[in-house]
Amino acid sequence: MAHRPTWPMVRGSAWSRLGVTFQLLMLFRGLLLAMALVLMPAARLDPGLALAVAALAAETALAAAAWRTVLPWLRRWPVLCCLDGLLVYGVLAQGGVYGEFFLLTVMTSGIAGVLYPWRRALLVCAAQVALCCLAMASEPAHGTDALLGLPVFYPVTACAGAMLRRLFAQYAAAEEERRRIETAVAAAAERTRLAREMHDSLAKTLQGMVMSAAALPVWIRKSPDRAERDARHLVSALETATREARGLIADLREEAYGLPLPLAVRRVVVEWSRSSDVTARTDLAGAAGAMDAPTVVRYEVVSVLKEALTNVDRHARADSVEVRLRCAAGRLELTVRDDGAGFAPPPDGAVHLLARKGHYGLVGMAERARRVGGALTVDSAPGEGTTVTMTLPWPCGSADPEVWTRWATADAPALSAGASPVRERR
Repeated sequence: MAHRPTWPMVRGSAWSRLGVTFQLLMLFRGLLLAMALVLMPAARLDPGLALAVAALAAETALAAAAWRTVLPWLRRWPVLCCLDGLLVYGVLAQGGVYGEFFLLTVMTSGIAGVLYPWRRALLVCAAQVALCCLAMASEPAHGTDALLGLPVFYPVTACAGAMLRRLFAQYAAAEEERRRIETAVAAAAERTRLAREMHDSLAKTLQGMVMSAAALPVWIRKSPDRAERDARHLVSALETATREARGLIADLREEAYGLPLPLAVRRVVVEWSRSSDVTARTDLAGAAGAMDAPTVVRYEVVSVLKEALTNVDRHARADSVEVRLRCAAGRLELTVRDDGAGFAPPPDGAVHLLARKGHYGLVGMAERARRVGGALTVDSAPGEGTTVTMTLPWPCGSADPEVWTRWATADAPALSAGASPVRERR
C-alpha cells in the first residue's frame, strides 16, 4: 500500500501546540505587565501611561482568549505584529525605556520568532529596534552601553522563538514518522485479514464451484433438468466469487485509510454513492476534532463505514443514506442511517446474535468497534430503515481552521457536507 503524506493531520496537531504556546506568551506578557505596575511608584502612573497600559492589557487579554481567530491573521499578515509593537511602544514611551516596562516589550519579537520564518521575524525585530531607539532618543542619555545593549534583546528573543518553532517542526516530523509506521502496521494487519477472508469466503466459494462443475456432466446425462438448475447455481456462484474478489482487491487498493478521518469518510461515501446509484448525504459539521484521529482508529472507523454501506447496497433496498461523523465531549461517533427495508434486531442490543440470521457483516463491525475500545449499536425495524452507530471514547483535538475549512468546503459530487444532522429513531 503506497504511503501518502498526512500533512493535514500533522498541521492540525502542530496548530494546537502553536496555539498553546501563543496563549502562554500572551499570559506571560500580561504577568510582566502586572508586575511592572506593582513595582512602579504610584506617582509615575500619569493618565497617558495608564491609558497605554490599559490598551495593551486589553489587547493581550483579547489575543489570549480569541487565539483561534487572531493567530491565523497574525500568521498571514506580519504587519499586524508590527502594529502590536507600535502599541507596546506607546507603553515604552510613556513609562520609559529604562523602567519596568522594557522587558515585556521583547515578547513581541519572541512571538514573531515563533510564528514567522526569519525574514518576516527580522522585519518585526527591525521595527521594534527602531521604535526602541526612538523612545531612547526622547530620554536623557544613559551611556553608550545602554544605547547598544537594549535593542539587542529583540533579535535575541526572536532567535529563542525561532528555536521553539524548530522544535515544533522536529516534533511534527517525528509524529509523521510515527503515523507512517502505524499505517504500515495497520496495512500489514489488514493484509492478514484479507488473506483470512480470501481463504474463508472466496476459496470456499471457488471450491464449491469446482465440485458443482465436476458433477455437471453426470447430471447432464442422468437429469437434464437438474443439470440446468445446477448450471444456473454455478453462474450465481461465479457472480458471487467475482463480487468477493473485486471487494478484496478494492480493499487492497483503498487509499482512504491514509487520509484525515473526515476526508476519508467523505471520499468513501462519495465513491459508494457513485457506484451504487443511491443518494448519500453526510454531516461533517462536528468532525473537526477528528482530524488527528490515529491510524488504528481511522482504519477501523473507515472499515465499519464501508461495511455498513455494503450492507445497505446488498440488503436495504434504500433510496437514500445519511452519514454523520462528529467528535465532541470526549466521544467520536459515526452514524449511518438508511431508509430501506430494515429488519428485526436482536433484543438488548446483542449484536452477536445476528450471526444466526446470516448478518455476519454486522458482527464483524461490532468486533472492529470493540478493537478500538468502542461499541456498535443497531436500531432497526421492518420497513423503517436501519441506523448503525459506532461510538468510541476519543479526546477530540483542535484542527487548523485553514486546513479544516479547505477540507470541509471542497467540492464533492453527490455529497452535501454540512447537511442536516441525522435523526436517530429511538
